[in-house]
Amino acid sequence: MLIPNQQVRDASVATFSVLTERELAEIRCKEGARVIQHGGHYWEQTGAPGFFQPVHLLARLTPEEATRPTPWSWGYRATLTPKASDAANGAVPIVCIPDLANYDLNSLSSNRRNKLRKCQRLVRIVQLTGPALLEEQGHELVIEALSRTQHKKPPSRERYLEQVKKYFRGNHWCVLAGIIDGKLGGYLDGYVVDGVAYGFNAYYATWALPTNISTGLVFEFAQLCRRLQCVHTFMGGLHSRESPQLSQFKDDMGFVVDPVPIKWEMAPLARTFIRRHRPHAYYRLTGVQ
Repeated sequence: MLIPNQQVRDASVATFSVLTERELAEIRCKEGARVIQHGGHYWEQTGAPGFFQPVHLLARLTPEEATRPTPWSWGYRATLTPKASDAANGAVPIVCIPDLANYDLNSLSSNRRNKLRKCQRLVRIVQLTGPALLEEQGHELVIEALSRTQHKKPPSRERYLEQVKKYFRGNHWCVLAGIIDGKLGGYLDGYVVDGVAYGFNAYYATWALPTNISTGLVFEFAQLCRRLQCVHTFMGGLHSRESPQLSQFKDDMGFVVDPVPIKWEMAPLARTFIRRHRPHAYYRLTGVQ
């Protein structure tokens, strides 16, 4: 497939809009999420109905702001300001780059640097500015990637195409893709809100893995965030302690696990059930081992 030139730009000149917390909340409302305002912040229902967290997870609230957002919620969590860490009863184990301003090739392990150089020879990394490539090849790639990783349930084609539309409805999503011999080898997405870059989804075709496409895409997204001087934090997800291979990859890429203090509550029955049956999810929710 020939990619229309107007729908891609080189990753070195990639650009997208930076959001405020309010703008993110408005977008999430338009996308159908349940968002409420409480304590001067916007909260979103996430996961099971009735559990809330700020739409901007790393907004860093005061203890007075970090309270139950609605009487009908069975649980919530919110990160706290550094000065309020004594009020924390848990942590969110984020994976982040500790010094984004100085993140470069030397931030990677020596083995990972070699893999990055290989990727740069074999993979063309671009920012997608239109849906054509994902509409043509994205769903098949996502189905294959999720079948391999078992990270979450693969989406139907209809649901996937809805997500693709969201990417290009505004200018706040950044979608970086790796093109190998004219074919989509993988892509990742993310956005920036109030100085924090959130890297969300990443999908890689099995046939593309030997090119080290994952190394190249993550590095380029981090470099893009670094060039946006308003960005001070790059959050690359939450700690997946049950996946040593993923943890090793992020360690090689120069990421660290940073337990950010939170205030959280959860209904006793829900807390017991999640902790017993989904201990890794419980750890990511609360930081409690």
